[in-house]
Amino acid sequence: MPNYMKRKLIVYLTGILTLAVGSNLFLNAALGVAPSCSLALTLTFLLPGSYALYNFIVNSLILILEALIARKFGKTQILQFIITFIYSYLIKLTSLFLTHIQPHTFLEQVLLAILACIVMALGITLTIHSNLTVMPYEGFIGALAFRLRKDFGRLRVIIDVTFTLASIVISLILLHNINSVGLGTIIASFLTGSVVSMYDVLFNEKLNNYLGIVVLN
Repeated sequence: MPNYMKRKLIVYLTGILTLAVGSNLFLNAALGVAPSCSLALTLTFLLPGSYALYNFIVNSLILILEALIARKFGKTQILQFIITFIYSYLIKLTSLFLTHIQPHTFLEQVLLAILACIVMALGITLTIHSNLTVMPYEGFIGALAFRLRKDFGRLRVIIDVTFTLASIVISLILLHNINSVGLGTIIASFLTGSVVSMYDVLFNEKLNNYLGIVVLN
């Protein structure tokens, strides 16, 4: 395997693992999860099955939306489907090592939710810059950003808010509560996309150098 491909894989797999850790940190904060995961958490209250399982199902449905917007379903989408399975498995696996992180006060919950946003944003940045493939949620936003010619980070905020509102509506109608959505979800709705944009500014050049990517000005 060429050296540059090894580096891409290292960056990408690190990103996927980081996303899984961030997802579990959200669960431990108990203030709701990231908007991209809120529908999956809602399903755990409605149906039997694990959070990791419904994360896989929801991401698979988002992958279909991405394919419709991009007007294709090729090798990239097939790879995303495989990565979705790996990501869901890593969520379950990393949860075993993060159970000891349990906040005891509301302030600690808020701080843990903010940390989860920062961690997940790093994972998103790494997967995007590896230029291999991204998770369906980011792929969906990327396809939409390309189609609408909008900035990824700003559009991410809009989509996050939309997913949050959808989870709230479903929870209120079917569960008569909003247990799957909380302050952490709201924080993530407005913070994650902005942090991704910040990471892009801070690490874009360093990641490109590590990956051997030449950017023509």
